[in-house]
Amino acid sequence: MPTSQTPHIQTLTNQINEMLAKFNMPGVDPAALVREQAGNIEAVAQATQVANKGAYGVAEKQLELFHAASSQLLMMFEDAALAPKDRGELAKQAYEMALNGSREITSMAVKASEDAFAIARQRMTENFEQFRKAATLRKDR
Repeated sequence: MPTSQTPHIQTLTNQINEMLAKFNMPGVDPAALVREQAGNIEAVAQATQVANKGAYGVAEKQLELFHAASSQLLMMFEDAALAPKDRGELAKQAYEMALNGSREITSMAVKASEDAFAIARQRMTENFEQFRKAATLRKDR
């Protein structure tokens, strides 16, 4: 999945490729090494982007809930004609709204964490598979 980070990753990849080419290490394919690490960098960038989006969503939801609860409580305090029973009902509604909002926020945070971890887990699986293939090729020689 291309991201806004892709051009920066490509620039970094090119710089590392040039640096490794200067060392001229026998038996090392610098381009393959850089390609593998570029994938790791891209995976980290994607995971970070997903986590940041989730954190932003949680913060937005918290602000929305705070605004709704404070508006409801302000209304309760401004209306001096409200009977204690009515005040109690408004306070109960504010509490239930906050409780439901907390559940939603927790769910959003869990999903963002799971999505970010899934990206990292997928990249780790790819790395292990590449390592397994490389080990199998060397063993067959």
